[in-house]
Amino acid sequence: MSYARRFAVGPVEVQVTSNEESVLDYLGEFYTATGAALPGHGWTVDAQVGLPEPDANTNQWGVSWRIDRSDHTIHLRAGAAESLSITARKCVREVLVDYCEQQRYTMLHASAVVDEALTIVVVGDKGSGKTTLALKAALRHGMRYVSNDHLIMYGRDGAGTLTLTSLPTLIPLKIGTFLDLESALPEPWDRDGLDVEAYRASSRSEVYSLDWRVLYTYRRLGHDNPITVDLGPRRSPVTTLIVLANYSPGDAGEPEPVADPVTELLAHVRTDWMFDPTLNQRYLPRAERGRDEYLADARRIVTALAERSTVVRWSHRSDPAPILEFAANRRLA
Repeated sequence: MSYARRFAVGPVEVQVTSNEESVLDYLGEFYTATGAALPGHGWTVDAQVGLPEPDANTNQWGVSWRIDRSDHTIHLRAGAAESLSITARKCVREVLVDYCEQQRYTMLHASAVVDEALTIVVVGDKGSGKTTLALKAALRHGMRYVSNDHLIMYGRDGAGTLTLTSLPTLIPLKIGTFLDLESALPEPWDRDGLDVEAYRASSRSEVYSLDWRVLYTYRRLGHDNPITVDLGPRRSPVTTLIVLANYSPGDAGEPEPVADPVTELLAHVRTDWMFDPTLNQRYLPRAERGRDEYLADARRIVTALAERSTVVRWSHRSDPAPILEFAANRRLA
């Protein structure tokens, strides 16, 4: 039996064929299925449960892979459907990365949410509360989840455009955040071996210090991912708020304007994904920029983002309501 589906991955679509329907069901947890596969429609991932192909490459999960450039097909073979599914997900994701590399993208350590009137980008390193703020903005304030931790940005010189999208990855929720929001959350995609019941009787201060996590997909939360957000030309009214976030267990502070937003934002540009081969696994044949080129493009794109945005620094207590009120009062005009 052969199965085929087409998945939307932000600005691109990818076809997947398999002799194991569970592979396509697994991918449906991450990407939006748009219909049956169509011949000659972009890249195809052919993921088959079976013996490895002779002379094919083999990855760390024991999945053999081979590229057929003539018909834009990635051939995957594995004896275990689970390993095959994981590799197929990464190959589908890489088609998006390949497209973004052609646009000379950069990646920011940031979460992002959007509604009809406003885009909020929460920038910060691990522990700054990006996930919690974005998740609560989605659950309690009806915003759409754009990015959890890997915000992709690209735009062309002279075109006057800037687009935001996300690297489609899992959303890890720390046990404390999960217990706080459990009544509003669906069942996690994966509890990652965590016994949640063991922490229910613990004090919140104790639980908040733990780094144990449960895992969600965007689709499990009811959000398509990745989506694209076009910020428009520089002359447009400012409808983007960038928050340089810092979690503070005390009283939340007032948002403060940032004197040099470009320098501040450049400190949060991610180079790990681009240049760490254990993260940026390469299945597709593509040429990539060197570090100097990437950083030059990062400065150009970050400058374009700052020109379209109000940029503030904010110490928060994991509640996005004050920053949403700030945005409404300012009207970001």
